[in-house]
Amino acid sequence: MLLQHGVPAAVSFMSATRTLPNSRDADQQLLTIYAGYRVLLAGLLLFLQQLDLSHPVLGQFNPQSFHQLATFYLGITLLSVVLNRDTIASRTVRSLIIVLTDIIVLTLFIHSSGGVASNLPILLVVTTAAGNLLLRGRLGLLISALATLGLLYQQLHLILDNGISWQALYSTALLGLGFFAIALILQSISSRIRQSDDLARLQQQRILHMQQLSMGIIEHMHTGMLVLNHHRSVIIANVAALRLLHREAMVAPGVALASLSQQLDQDLLSWLREPDFRPVHFQNQPDAPLLRASFSKLPNPAEQEDIYLIFIEDQGRLIQQAQQLKLASLGRFTAGMAHELRNPLAAINHASQLLAESSLSEDSDHRLVQMITRHAQRMNRIIENILQLSRRQASSAERFDLISWLDDFFREYIRQDPQPVDLDMQHKQSPLWIRFDREQLYQVVYNLTQNGLRYSRRLGNNALSLSTGTIEHGKPFLMLTDHGPGITPDQQKHLFEPFHTTEPQGTGLGLYLARELCQSNQARLDWIAQPSGCSFRITFAHPDRIEVRGP
Repeated sequence: MLLQHGVPAAVSFMSATRTLPNSRDADQQLLTIYAGYRVLLAGLLLFLQQLDLSHPVLGQFNPQSFHQLATFYLGITLLSVVLNRDTIASRTVRSLIIVLTDIIVLTLFIHSSGGVASNLPILLVVTTAAGNLLLRGRLGLLISALATLGLLYQQLHLILDNGISWQALYSTALLGLGFFAIALILQSISSRIRQSDDLARLQQQRILHMQQLSMGIIEHMHTGMLVLNHHRSVIIANVAALRLLHREAMVAPGVALASLSQQLDQDLLSWLREPDFRPVHFQNQPDAPLLRASFSKLPNPAEQEDIYLIFIEDQGRLIQQAQQLKLASLGRFTAGMAHELRNPLAAINHASQLLAESSLSEDSDHRLVQMITRHAQRMNRIIENILQLSRRQASSAERFDLISWLDDFFREYIRQDPQPVDLDMQHKQSPLWIRFDREQLYQVVYNLTQNGLRYSRRLGNNALSLSTGTIEHGKPFLMLTDHGPGITPDQQKHLFEPFHTTEPQGTGLGLYLARELCQSNQARLDWIAQPSGCSFRITFAHPDRIEVRGP
């Protein structure tokens, strides 16, 4: 089953390969066919013998005996059909009893009809052939030998009663040789057929194994995969595809692509009309990740129609990997820049301190020195923030309880903040498991808390509201809301841009760094519109997700 992951299984995707019957099943079918042939033969012999009792077609030498034997033979053939079960005896034992019974009964039929001249010995040919197909090796040769001995035995009786007939003896000898020839030929053909059957079965097992392997690979792919027929109905949809499309319910076989995603269906039609078409990124639902789709077409000669493949990728993962590359490049650049700036900046700061300690004649000189010191410190904070971004290592996410972590964080924060803090914390469930880098989460929450309290204190209060819970698909979230003046639409456009700030002493890197850290942990930081104040929500990745490492 392809679609698991806590998400219900989806479409069963490939037609099952038809299983080849094994040798036991084939032999049982052959035995069943032969049992039916025996019933028809017994009924036919009895019918032919009853056509004209005064001049019987069969059993001319002993009509009464032939009639009784035919009636008996019909009874035991019907009984053998009823008793043809593995629970009564093994297939080999049942086959041996049936074939031996037929040799004895047919020999008696031949004897009562005048020997080999009656043309009934041809029935022994069928029995010998069936015996060599049902019984292999020595048992098959034994059947041919018994058929030959039975034919010779009844012919000797006829010679004793009616005198010798060289033609009859010659025909009997030829039939005996024919029985052994049939045995050798059928044994050889049967052996080759079984070898071919074993080889075909081995190949089938390998194909089934490869199919299972392919299904396993598709099931565990992080890339979503949809396979469609020429009607654009889903044949295969792996777990990743349903997760990315935010589909949790069972997908019935043959469901239309449009019912899964209207945008995908439209993009596929556009691609079919124009092979160079490149679909734009899309969201299947408002809270779904940003997706990118690519299309391919495979011929299907068996059904003379094309099969369409759709690969769906989470653009967030690609952004995360690109982010790691960007941060690595930025780190190398800022490390060199900071080294060049901090030395002269330290000299300026040191010189301003020396000027402040010296005897300055005018107050304007003091103000200029304070201005130099203040701006030197501001530049130093900017460099520290940039270095903080450049030094950041790749996220090392771990699974932990957000509620207990927040309790520890704010206990420490309140102890260090010189001003009172009024926290309103609302938790919809506890514990609430998340997967995030602990140090990086500390930096994100610290930046958001600092911003929130700063704007709340502008209106004369120290309040900050926090709420936690889960949104659809089981993703945890943390929302921080201040009680400040909020932001304007113009400020909203530049909210997460680096170095954009409305604070005279701000660096404009706090929210930018927070969002970068969230993206590195496959989380999202969003501004949420509120009637008053300002809210930021961290939407964490599913706690059971598989960690994706950047370069």
